Amino acid sequence: MDITIEEALQSFGFSPKEIKIYLACLELGTATGNEIANKSIINRSTTYDILKLLVEKGIASKLIKNNTTHFEVVGPMKLIAQLEEKKAKLNSVLDKLKVIEERVIKKPIVEVYEGHEGIKTIFEDILLTKKEVEVISTSKIFEVLNYYFPNYIIRRKEERIFTRVIQEESPKTKEVKKKDKNEFRKTKAIENMDINSATFIYGDKFAIIRLVKNELIGILTWEKNLAEDQRKLFEILWNQAK
Repeated sequence: MDITIEEALQSFGFSPKEIKIYLACLELGTATGNEIANKSIINRSTTYDILKLLVEKGIASKLIKNNTTHFEVVGPMKLIAQLEEKKAKLNSVLDKLKVIEERVIKKPIVEVYEGHEGIKTIFEDILLTKKEVEVISTSKIFEVLNYYFPNYIIRRKEERIFTRVIQEESPKTKEVKKKDKNEFRKTKAIENMDINSATFIYGDKFAIIRLVKNELIGILTWEKNLAEDQRKLFEILWNQAK
């Protein structure tokens, strides 16, 4: 993509008036403030103010000739060298900057999905993440999501995404257990777990799906620490389940 000299200098950090002063000075070589002001068509007061800024930035320098102050600017290759120097300095403290960034409390990303298509979006996200999945669910999921859930299991198996599942003690859970090896899963049951939802924990995310026909709602939360808390709760239940 072709860009103008002015656009290139602007990307370096020059203001429009600084560009005019820099180009005038570059063309004149060594010149007085008055000569630079005339060349750039900028009034003398503003010209001297900008030249002072360019000197402070290390882009211009001043020297005395015949008892008169003259100015000159660095060439384009030195501008590039300055950029490389700044880049090297930034790289030298990059790890420290990352530590500071990680101290900032980042707000969780929370997304709400409704209906069959919305819940399907959550399962697609699980498959795309390709991380092991921990699940706390009612076995009603096979009934309420019979339109899609079996297909999800097939695709999860194909993607070799292992899952651990905790469900209530029930005939359906016993049936699920029998298929564990074939469906790349480990299922445990826990007594007296009467819930109407399913929680899927994967990567830095977890999704809670309300399993009520015609009132399907899924809440997907993306936040590492919250996901880890959900995972810890899962482990507590996992150690109690059979």
